[in-house]
Formats: sequence, structure tokens, C-alpha cells
Amino acid sequence: MIERILERTFLLFLSSGFAKTNTDQIAKHIGISKRTLYKYYDTKDKLIDSVFELMRSKVQAKFDKVLQDKNKDPIDRLKEILFFISDLGSKMSKTFAKDIEMVRPDLFVTMREFRKQRILSLADLLREGQKAGQIRKDVTPELTIDILLAAVDGILNPTYLFQSPYSNTMAFDAIVTIFLEGVQEKH
Repeated sequence: MIERILERTFLLFLSSGFAKTNTDQIAKHIGISKRTLYKYYDTKDKLIDSVFELMRSKVQAKFDKVLQDKNKDPIDRLKEILFFISDLGSKMSKTFAKDIEMVRPDLFVTMREFRKQRILSLADLLREGQKAGQIRKDVTPELTIDILLAAVDGILNPTYLFQSPYSNTMAFDAIVTIFLEGVQEKH
């Protein structure tokens, strides 16, 4: 039941944000009574914290799985991770992004640090791609990842996204395209 509550609440929060979403709406979206919801989560903040913990664990599991899959070449694994992040971002409404920054700045800081650590883990994948001849040799992996992180932090931040005409998907797809075209070896 907990997994169902968290999964469905996560989807609701992504599309509608969480600041103005009340527990009646959450229970209805899940298909349970408010009483049942309170049985598992007696406050909305505890539910929000649990939803974010679930999200972090799913992202970490995906990163670990892709990074350890030596049956795929480095560039394919890099693309898989970047497109996974893009897909997750495409489901996030601007309201959700703004709620994290304004209503729960503690989660904003935690998520930003978590994102930074996941992206930094891609430097080894770039080095592996260089050895395989897929990534340009003149690219410094750590600096390249720092540039990617700066682009992600600059563009995929709630303040920018809320004021820009671009969707999360559009913004991240542009970052991924420019990044991949810049690092790949031309054949």
C-alpha cells in the first residue's frame, strides 16, 4: 500500500505541485480514503519527504543499473542516463519546480546536491568512452561534467523555468543535444 501511495502521490505532485494540493485531493487521486492516507502518513510533510525519498532511490537505482551495464557501450549508457533524466524532467510541471524552491527549500537543496552527485558520476563514463574511441580525447571529463552540471543548474532551476517560455523537456533536450554533439567523436 505504501508503494502505491507514494507512486501515485508522486505523479500528482509532478503534474500539480504540492503546495496547493490538499490531502483530500491526494486521497482521491490514489483511490483511498483520507483516513487510510493518514494511517500511513499523519502529516503532509511526512508524505512529501517520503515521496522525495522514493524518487531519489529510483533515480539512484537507474543510474547504478545503467552505469554497471557493460553490455552497452559508454555512449549508449550516457544517452540512456541523459534521456532518463530528460523523461523525468518532462513530467515535472513548472508549479512542482516552483513549490520545491519556495515551499520546501530544504528539499530543493537536497535534490540539487543529489542531482550534482549523479551527474558527477558520469565522468568515469566519459573516460570509458574516450578509451573506446567514442568520446573526443581532447575533452577533460571532469570539466565537461562541470559544464553539463552548470547548464542543468542554470536552465533547470525553478526560477528560470517558471519565467521562461520553454518547457522542462525542451530545455533539457537542448542541453542533452548540445552536450552529446560536443563530446562525441566524429567519424
